[in-house]
Amino acid sequence: MASSTWFVRSLTGKTQTLARLKSNIIFNFLGSAWLGILTLAVTPVQVHFLGVEAFGFVGLITILQVLLGSLDLGIAATVTKVVSSDHSGGRRESAGALNTASTVYWVIALLIAVLLWANSGRVAAFWLRNTRLDAATVTVGIQIIAIYLGLRWPVAFYSGVISGLQRMDALNIIKASVNTFRLVGGVVVLFFLPDLLAFLVWFAISSAVEILAYAIVTYRLLPSLRLWPYFSFASFKDIWRYSVAMNLIALTALVLSQADRLAVTRFLSLEYLGYYSIAYNASIAISLVQSAINNASFPAFSHSFSSGEHADLLSRYNKASQLMGLVVALPCFALVFFGHEVLTIWINGKVADAAALTMAWLAIGFFFNAVVSNAYMAAVACGQPGLPLKVNLVALAVYLPGLYWLVHLFGISGAAAAYAGLNAYYVFTLVPLVQARVLQQGFGLWLRANLLPFLLAGVGAFGGAKILSLAFEPGWFSVIALSVGVMAYAAAAWLLLSMPLRSDLIGAFKRVFST
Repeated sequence: MASSTWFVRSLTGKTQTLARLKSNIIFNFLGSAWLGILTLAVTPVQVHFLGVEAFGFVGLITILQVLLGSLDLGIAATVTKVVSSDHSGGRRESAGALNTASTVYWVIALLIAVLLWANSGRVAAFWLRNTRLDAATVTVGIQIIAIYLGLRWPVAFYSGVISGLQRMDALNIIKASVNTFRLVGGVVVLFFLPDLLAFLVWFAISSAVEILAYAIVTYRLLPSLRLWPYFSFASFKDIWRYSVAMNLIALTALVLSQADRLAVTRFLSLEYLGYYSIAYNASIAISLVQSAINNASFPAFSHSFSSGEHADLLSRYNKASQLMGLVVALPCFALVFFGHEVLTIWINGKVADAAALTMAWLAIGFFFNAVVSNAYMAAVACGQPGLPLKVNLVALAVYLPGLYWLVHLFGISGAAAAYAGLNAYYVFTLVPLVQARVLQQGFGLWLRANLLPFLLAGVGAFGGAKILSLAFEPGWFSVIALSVGVMAYAAAAWLLLSMPLRSDLIGAFKRVFST
């Protein structure tokens, strides 16, 4: 009751809006932390019961989901912007656009399920040639994945609405609940029936529960949404231009962000995809932290821009950027310097030998991707999606040939190194453009405040801890050294924060836990 009262009060006034942004980031952190813990906990169990190759097949779910992201047409991001920019009572002005978007999303969901099911044999033959799995199992597995992806597709629409309403408390409760249901339930299924197809069937069942939960909560938060199909050409025309720009960004980002895993799938064996997926899951904590900040920042940036409050936009952007550097450097450099030890304890020594270097490169890539993400959010929230689109188009010409070359020379480590290089490129292209054209502040200021302090603190703290661990025999002393690195980084990074951001973080934690 107290939490609901606080959210109603926070709808009025500049101070209340800023307080909501801070608390939304905290809610997102808590939700992402729980999802990260679950993912790390269940991955060894899944690998144990399924084996590395079958686990790699499960990783195909993520690849297909992102590949099919081109069918989103930029609608999910547009929905968040439309809702957050609508200042009318009950969001009446955006009702037509939102109901039209909902109808389009459900039609696309049906198309995804039908087309992927009908072409399951072709997908299996093209992507999964280097596998010891039975061909019939692979085909049926892709058909089950088709159902899973079709049911999960509209989740992005409902998440976009809830994010636009800036109700991150509700969004993270749903996320935590449905992911707990899916992952814990999957472990139970594997314990009693350690079979790949049974595991995939459970995922399909959990997706039906997930979409139902999202739909119920969204309709309660925004009653203007209709339960039946609705389409307005006028409403679609109003959002089409922005949606097309976002879709073009999504298409280029799709190729750039997934090309590494697609290359591993296409040119290497399914077993290597399994190792790559394990390394990717170990690094996922960085992207979860990134999402926690981005999902709260995007609607806040959009609200400030649509209200003409440039000073507030700049303040929120700078604080979000510094917070991003603070939190992502810790998991990144812990995995870079102690990746082999982490994988050995988490999975086993064989996996650590095969995936540690790959995980280190991926962690670096995730770090750079996270620190530039607020610049991307600011560009699209302020109606300038053309900036990241141009940067992505240039990247395509260089990244894809480089990825092909590195995969053939160095295997999965080469794919991960290419991903790290791609995201380092964004630091020196996208960020300066957004700083100059959207935010009207210098790139050097961003480097000094948001990147270099935390990069140097991470390298110093965890690099020093690694040197300390090498002076002793490998084993549990590495865990002690890693703990020393974590504490050293936490202390140094906290001192590097600006005083206003420190005060904001302390106040936000107090407010969230007091409600």
